[in-house]
Amino acid sequence: MSTLVSSQTSNWSDWVTFESRDGSFTMTAPSEPEYLEKEITTSIGPMELHSYMLAPQFDDQNPNLMYLIEYYDYPDGTFPEDSLDLKQFFYEQTAQATSYDIGGTLAYSAKSTVDGIDGYLYRCQYKNNTYVMKSRMFFVGDRFYHIKVYSEKNTSLNDEMDWYLDSFKLIKRG
Repeated sequence: MSTLVSSQTSNWSDWVTFESRDGSFTMTAPSEPEYLEKEITTSIGPMELHSYMLAPQFDDQNPNLMYLIEYYDYPDGTFPEDSLDLKQFFYEQTAQATSYDIGGTLAYSAKSTVDGIDGYLYRCQYKNNTYVMKSRMFFVGDRFYHIKVYSEKNTSLNDEMDWYLDSFKLIKRG
């Protein structure tokens, strides 16, 4: 299946809305992202990591360096809907580990909601506090989504960052 792209005009530039290859969500980005798939090793075994990545060119006048959404599916029943404490623990550990993995420190974190889905929002600073990564993560069933935006610290308070993080929409199929 191919990615569906349609134009959308924002206050900043012409962005596109794309649909994931498996058809479960749409997102809005400055242009069509590249789809990547690879197998990762986890504590519960191998999993397929699905990614959509976009790194705007410097001449695009975009304040962000990279837009990324990753998702993978845990085995059925790993994260039951009522396992709020387990999900919260997972979010906190993932935020800490992601910050550590890029050589950064967690600046803040909080519960958040996107498209009516409860999740977690966090921000970390890295490379001697000169760069920022802001992220939102959440579960839909046993599928874990991790949306990230990377920017230089001096341009990290920008509308495009939040526009992207807030643009996630589930596709409701009947």
